[in-house]
Amino acid sequence: KYGEPDRPGRRTHVVFPLDGEVTLPLLPGMHQVVVSRGYEYDIFDSDITVTAGPPPAAPMTVVLDRVVDTTGVMCADYHIHTDRSPDSEDPALWKLGTAAADGLEIPCRSDHEWVYEWDVLGQENGLGDYVYGVTSMELTTFAWGHFGVVPVEPRPEMQNRGSIPWIDRMPADVFNDVRALPEDPVLIINHPRGAAIGGYFSAANYDPVTGEVGNPEPWDEDFQAVEVFNDDSFEDSMEIVNDWFSFLNQGRRVWAVGSSDTHGVMRGSPIGYPRTCLDVGVDDAASLRAGGGAALVRDVTRAGAFTVSGGLYLTVGGRDGVRPGGEIASAMARESFHVIVQAAPWVDADELEVWVDGELAETLPIAESTDVI
Repeated sequence: KYGEPDRPGRRTHVVFPLDGEVTLPLLPGMHQVVVSRGYEYDIFDSDITVTAGPPPAAPMTVVLDRVVDTTGVMCADYHIHTDRSPDSEDPALWKLGTAAADGLEIPCRSDHEWVYEWDVLGQENGLGDYVYGVTSMELTTFAWGHFGVVPVEPRPEMQNRGSIPWIDRMPADVFNDVRALPEDPVLIINHPRGAAIGGYFSAANYDPVTGEVGNPEPWDEDFQAVEVFNDDSFEDSMEIVNDWFSFLNQGRRVWAVGSSDTHGVMRGSPIGYPRTCLDVGVDDAASLRAGGGAALVRDVTRAGAFTVSGGLYLTVGGRDGVRPGGEIASAMARESFHVIVQAAPWVDADELEVWVDGELAETLPIAESTDVI
């Protein structure tokens, strides 16, 4: 308890080398080596025998194949803490390195009440081709919830370089301050259920059945996105899934995002699991940086043009080419959609669930296969 913290899964080493090279000391014997780069790549998983003595003359070379096609799509995690948050010990550059190693292209730095830029830090340390770091913030109240503000620019002249005052104020006034920022950020309701200090829906006592709130004083429903998936699966998030479906059934365009809320990677909280995959029209960090950057991430998020991935990548299209975030005019009683499911060989895809108006309408089996599509 008072020594060096255990690594996840009691592994001997967990490393994220910025240049792709690393030397690891090991005891003689048999070891399992796993090399990965997120959901879009196949993995290397092999046992090796280590003998006593100096390092081998020929190092182990691993080449990872990119097997999932995500042309025009880049994935974001809106909820990432670094050591600027009091409850995280992960340095900013090291955290960016873990994002690159796990194939997360758009990490959004969202420290509690602190606004710190970090894309320049990544570029200065050789990560500019792999990640585009968006500056954001977690607006962290101790009264009625936590909220993602994406993107936001540092303002050194302000407290904590741009935090929004909330003490002795109601959400409507605080949210209006957020909306008035020149960056025009997206306001995301982070982990809306739980203790009232961290869960907005719980603080307002929101009822998804009636759509009413038992505590209307803090309630301001002019938000556009909800963190439905916070380091969790669809099944494990059903309470918030039902909240989200209730907004949709009321005719509101509220989007569900997925983020990790990572505080300590070595405490088993990796970056980008799950992740929100945005239809930005480009495929690499340099193009995103040059072609709109944070404003494009904001606009695509606000438009709902994305899917959430916990390991699977979905491409979904409907009549007249409608895509996620779009709307079908004069929808018929039954509509057809074209769905492509992609999964790396080490990720299982068992069935496709079709949900309509908040109810599970159909379950389609996916045959067991090692094919990516």
